[in-house]
Amino acid sequence: MATVERADSPSETGQSATTVLFVDDEPEILELYDLLCRTEYTVLTADSGEAALEQFGDHVDVAFFDRRMPDTSGSELIGTVRDQGYQTPVGIISAVEPDAGGDVASDTYLTKPVTKDRLFETIEAHI
Repeated sequence: MATVERADSPSETGQSATTVLFVDDEPEILELYDLLCRTEYTVLTADSGEAALEQFGDHVDVAFFDRRMPDTSGSELIGTVRDQGYQTPVGIISAVEPDAGGDVASDTYLTKPVTKDRLFETIEAHI
């Protein structure tokens, strides 16, 4: 499940939409984010840092990275997209508390589990 854009996303129906990229190494978590958000946003998902970087671009309005993944951490991904010149708002969604393990240079930090309302509030605050 490297990358998914749902056929019933707002962009596919001709509506103007915000594109949100979710990156997590757990397929079930990516499916949950997709189910929660696809009626309001164009949802892209990636299951690794490499897949995330392939998806990232000017079309992404907001991105959320898992803090701990096998190949690349969320912090490393943030550093990479910033080094590439993107100023896209990026957040971390993690089961790890933000003060555990050092500094994370994200625009927002959400602790799992994340409610739909909290997710939507966060997306709206950054677009």
